Amino acid sequence: MKFFQNQKIRGSSLIAILFLGACQFVICKAEIPASNTEIRSSPDDSSDLLPADGVEFQKLIDQTYDFKPKKLTEAQQTAKSAEMDKVWKNVKADPKALVPCLRRALDAPTVNSFFRFDGSTLLFDIDKSEESKRILIRSYAKADLDEIDLRYWVTYILRFGLEGLDTSAAGEAWLNAENPGYYLPQHGTLKVDKAIGALAIFGSMDETFATPSLVTLALGHNQQDREMAVGLLLDQATPEAFHALKNLDQKALSDRARTRINDLLTKPKLMAARKGKPKITREQFLEAFTKMTEGNSEMFIKLTVDVTDGEKDAIAVLKKEDIPLVRKARRFMASTGTPHIPEWYKSFTDILMAMVWDHELIA
Repeated sequence: MKFFQNQKIRGSSLIAILFLGACQFVICKAEIPASNTEIRSSPDDSSDLLPADGVEFQKLIDQTYDFKPKKLTEAQQTAKSAEMDKVWKNVKADPKALVPCLRRALDAPTVNSFFRFDGSTLLFDIDKSEESKRILIRSYAKADLDEIDLRYWVTYILRFGLEGLDTSAAGEAWLNAENPGYYLPQHGTLKVDKAIGALAIFGSMDETFATPSLVTLALGHNQQDREMAVGLLLDQATPEAFHALKNLDQKALSDRARTRINDLLTKPKLMAARKGKPKITREQFLEAFTKMTEGNSEMFIKLTVDVTDGEKDAIAVLKKEDIPLVRKARRFMASTGTPHIPEWYKSFTDILMAMVWDHELIA
């Protein structure tokens, strides 16, 4: 894997700047590396270590992260790679003293954009606490997405969204970016574009976090972002999303968006349950969905192969108390971050919409 274009990686298997041409990587919960330490230089090499002093460490950060990746020459890339290794070595050598300094540096108002990305990933590599996760989300959301290979940026965002953290700030940053996207080698020329990436980020987090953020985006100034936010709200299939759409100021929306909202709130085309004996039992669905929430989708995939229209069975056999589990399974599929998210997400949305839509509830 490469860190800079045509240069050897300086460290983390999750850290990369622009143009990671040779990397092979699957964005999937089960395949997210738990640590970045396997590739970085060992902190036992003490030649680059400073005294565990906050002032000296801040100077090191300021001297190291004084660049924009796009503006570096090949020689500068090589030099910066070694300098950033030094920062990682120092923190790993004395985390007790320097992790608090690292946190302060990440919260500084004038912090370098790429340091937000690299430094917060370093923090989580050493400290897996909820505080570090939230700092990472906040830092990633403030980073310049044009400077980062977004396969790596999105990995932790999807992971933490699935874990139940509020990643809406990162979702807003994604939508505010001009043209974010990435490719996965195993999916060839299929791109995860702005719309699919937004679905992955907002679809992988709990709807209680996603809905308020999407409502704000739906009222924003950017036409494309408004339309995408409305589309995501339409697919959430929650009472809160229904009410938000009903009360949304639609004047700035396109005719298509207004029509879609009206259709959903008045007489949506809901998928019907299978007539006759279901081909998949409730017990099979519950087992498959439970395994998905644990990171194993094999049983669910087999069910979809055996019964290609299994949504009709789900609508027939699942009960109201199963809805939270169905939502969790849908969030898992969104968190895979692949170009095929829209198809999977729609299948779960069709199930949920049939189970939760109620005209009396919306009125």
